[in-house]
Amino acid sequence: MNAGPKRMLCADDNLCYLNFMSRFLSINRCEVAEAGTATEVLSLVRRRPGDYDLLIIADWLPDMDGVELIQTLRSIPYTGGIVVTAPKLLPYRRAAYEALGVSAALITPVCHSDLLRILELLRTDRIGTHWPDRPDDATSSGAQDSSAP
Repeated sequence: MNAGPKRMLCADDNLCYLNFMSRFLSINRCEVAEAGTATEVLSLVRRRPGDYDLLIIADWLPDMDGVELIQTLRSIPYTGGIVVTAPKLLPYRRAAYEALGVSAALITPVCHSDLLRILELLRTDRIGTHWPDRPDDATSSGAQDSSAP
């Protein structure tokens, strides 16, 4: 990863949410690119796969399912960190993302503390391709993940 500001690509079709994420990450010294569709994500990453330290991607985008998008990204190959955001993750989706080497999942609405935790892991090079140890490590403060017991 680069030593300067961390470079992120945030993808969500909800423009208000995308704006929130971009502004928050920019305030926290990250360079942020935005995408509203999977097609945009793939175009940006294909042009320069090493440009992004982290992708924050919605579980569902208008033109592609998140699992399919990440499978395609891995074939580019994009090897950086990926965080998935979703209102809930059923066990089969969680397992699919884990198998694809997604770094973490955040249950929406994502709060500031979730993003700060992800940034800290990224800045200390601990956001590689691993899944959180416990299911509740991947949820927002106060939110419940549907795969938790």
